[in-house]
Amino acid sequence: MDKFGRYYSWFLLVATVLPALVRLARPRQFARVTSERITADSRRARHRLWGWVSLLGSAALLPVYLYYSHRRWLLVAFLVGVLTGVEMIRNSASPGADSLTRQNRLFGAAYAVCALLTYFFLIRR
Repeated sequence: MDKFGRYYSWFLLVATVLPALVRLARPRQFARVTSERITADSRRARHRLWGWVSLLGSAALLPVYLYYSHRRWLLVAFLVGVLTGVEMIRNSASPGADSLTRQNRLFGAAYAVCALLTYFFLIRR
């Protein structure tokens, strides 16, 4: 793996472990903070917009992987970006603290799976 790929793999590991820990260790508190942040309609719309940006930006990685560079980190980055985008879109659709608590547990588990995938698929291999 090239030098950039190694560094980016470690970045992806940190970028998946931290969200998993926060969402699984304190889902209710994180839900309250998120709910307060996106209470206003304009903030919720911006949150949703950034979710779509993450989702579509991640989709741009697939053609790069398929037609240019078959680097494994591109696939994992795609999955993490899609997960992040879907989470932001879902959070903006259901901004209540109870709904966000359930979503934090679900997405926390998904981030944990992505962290394991990153470790075993990219770093340990």
